[in-house]
Amino acid sequence: MTDPTEQPEPTETKTKKPRSEKQLAILQEARKKALEVRKQNAELRKAEKEIEKAEKEKQLKERKEKVARYKKPQEEPQEEPPEVWEEPVKVKAKPKPKPKARKVVKKVIEVEESETDSSSEEEEEVVVVKKRVPKKKTQPAPAPAPQPKISAEDILRMRRQDNYNRLYNSMFKLG
Repeated sequence: MTDPTEQPEPTETKTKKPRSEKQLAILQEARKKALEVRKQNAELRKAEKEIEKAEKEKQLKERKEKVARYKKPQEEPQEEPPEVWEEPVKVKAKPKPKPKARKVVKKVIEVEESETDSSSEEEEEVVVVKKRVPKKKTQPAPAPAPQPKISAEDILRMRRQDNYNRLYNSMFKLG
């Protein structure tokens, strides 16, 4: 066996073939041409990215305009301020004050004329004030609690339990 410290025998290495001047010139020309092609491809990719970016911005602008058109007419389109990211703050709404119960007061004026032996005509005015008592509002009965939805598995489980109970009762005549 071989020790890990031993160096394995070197395999044959490839030696470069000597190239002629003509081959070196052709290789140099090919490298220049490849460099030119890579530069052109890089310029094309850069131009394509710019075009895609412009298209995305155009689509975004169109979407914003479409949303602005369908907003309520009361809302005026606002100029777009520079984008500033702020975290939303939750504000608790104040409860609306309950309206105070109004007391309705009716004034009824009764005028009685007395035709007695007195020579002067006297008129008596009797003012009766009636207060209207508001009716107490009856609260509707609370709606019954909704029944929980029963799944198919629950139905099968209940049927099995019913079958078991009937069998048990019939075997031992419990009821």
